[in-house]
Amino acid sequence: MKKRKLISILGLVLGFMFVVSSCSSSDSSQLDNPDFAIQPSDNVVLTNGTGNYDRETLYLSAMLPETLPVNSANRKDTLIIGIISPNGVFNPLLEESQYDSDVNDAMWAPLLEINYDGTIIEGLAYMPEISEDGKTYTFTLKDDIKWQDGTPITSQDFDFTFKYIMDKTYTGRFERETLNVLGWEAYRDGTSTEIEGFKIIDDKTFSVTMASPNAKTLAYFSKDLKPLAKHVYGADYVQGNAKDLDKFNRNPFGNGAYKFVSYKDGEEVTLVANENYYKGAPKIKNLVFRVVNETNQMLLLENGDVDIMASTVAVTAENLLLLQQLGFINANIVEFLGYGYVAINHNEPIMQDLNVRKALAYGLDRSSVVEAAFGGQANVIDIPQSTVSWAYPEDGDYTHYEYNPEKAKQLLEEAGWKVGSDGIREKDGVKLSLKFLASSPNPVNDVLVPVMIDNYKAIGIELKAEQMEFRTLVDKQSEAKEGKFSYHLAFLAWSLDIDPDSTSTFASNGANNKVGYSNPTVDKLLNDALNEMDTTKRKELYAQLYKEISEDLPYLFLYQRKDMNVYSSKVKGMEGGTPYRSFKDELEKISFE
Repeated sequence: MKKRKLISILGLVLGFMFVVSSCSSSDSSQLDNPDFAIQPSDNVVLTNGTGNYDRETLYLSAMLPETLPVNSANRKDTLIIGIISPNGVFNPLLEESQYDSDVNDAMWAPLLEINYDGTIIEGLAYMPEISEDGKTYTFTLKDDIKWQDGTPITSQDFDFTFKYIMDKTYTGRFERETLNVLGWEAYRDGTSTEIEGFKIIDDKTFSVTMASPNAKTLAYFSKDLKPLAKHVYGADYVQGNAKDLDKFNRNPFGNGAYKFVSYKDGEEVTLVANENYYKGAPKIKNLVFRVVNETNQMLLLENGDVDIMASTVAVTAENLLLLQQLGFINANIVEFLGYGYVAINHNEPIMQDLNVRKALAYGLDRSSVVEAAFGGQANVIDIPQSTVSWAYPEDGDYTHYEYNPEKAKQLLEEAGWKVGSDGIREKDGVKLSLKFLASSPNPVNDVLVPVMIDNYKAIGIELKAEQMEFRTLVDKQSEAKEGKFSYHLAFLAWSLDIDPDSTSTFASNGANNKVGYSNPTVDKLLNDALNEMDTTKRKELYAQLYKEISEDLPYLFLYQRKDMNVYSSKVKGMEGGTPYRSFKDELEKISFE
């Protein structure tokens, strides 16, 4: 599985929902997609896509494009994209948040790419030749690929990149353990100066040999395997000192559609078109990622201060009506390949009790939270998988946690947690008091926290919410993993890879397992599914995995939502988005009318 990217959901939380009625069959606002829950009013027009891949994508089209604000109309050479605040880790092999990823994707092109239908396609390299035993992948780089300074990208750059991610001081999320390149551990441990499984054949050709093949091997080379320039990042690299390359995190050097110019923490990232980009220089010279939040995003759109809102506006009937009323706004809507959840810190003794975890699941009115936060445009989930994935279990044979406070109380009683004089349960002199980390501003937390406090108080659990910036929350999770910080719960979300493997997240030694979760049955199912080459059998194994996970509760699973990109009528090239690929993968095609 590619590294998961932590994301925080922003949008407008509804105080009320507009009462909207469906249109007659003669209106263009009739939807072809019966699963889409919004009931549009006479003023909201949503249509399905008509391309090869976007027939399930829904589009909101600008009704009055001529009303484009003067501020926006006069801006000819700068594209402004609104995103949530990045952490400033501008290295695609170190990034931990979706927002850093958005910026990095603009500056780096990957070895292979993901197509609109979720299949893997060529990128910097052509599709590899695979040996008969499935262990060796031979890549041929394209002739016209260059770094941003015009230097050719060669096999030596990929050799350096592999050494970087196999270095003992590498702290990123690339899943080197499960990729398992032959001899990578010897390089990590310093007993070899080369990686046995990486061979340079010539400047344009190299091979990677795995100790053992698995069903996900090709996926490891897609999208998130972006190379680092040896003549820049590797100029002073010494084996065992990969950490020294962190100095480039705020001065990145890439090969993508745009080049880094500047970063103002909490404000914006400025990029400029890369004239050496192998797909051709972008049509728009300057690109700015502007930090937005729930309090200013609609105003910025209305004033023309941003051109695109990348997944920041929640898909609700009210928001669509507001966007439609602006007149000059377009949007596309897809199912999100990912999910929101409440992380459970299993390093805390209280959270190691399964009955407590189950009580938290039964004792939380998740349906009310999801309805209030998304207005019917998200589904409550009980497993860590999106309905978009081919591995999603169709029979629903896993544990479902309907809101049931009485069952929650029963579970807590069975676990020995007795109600004290103040209404809070106690056991062995310890109160059942939980610390919840809440990123702020975040409208999901605005809804979730008060519901959790109220629901859990009703079953004898005290919840104390600690507000902090999202980047601080991520740091605190890392500190907790190292035993330097204490918390019990935190709201977060994952975006997922096209491959359903979640070894990195739920395996006992997973690189992205920051919550200390460990389950031998889960470990075995993850390993078996990863090493099963037959897709049908893999799906059966994942069904067993999801059943076990739903019963054991590494997280409290919350929702799968819809995703929406909002953009000005002057922006062209946004059409065709799917859950697997969007405009962010083809920035060079974006233009102004």
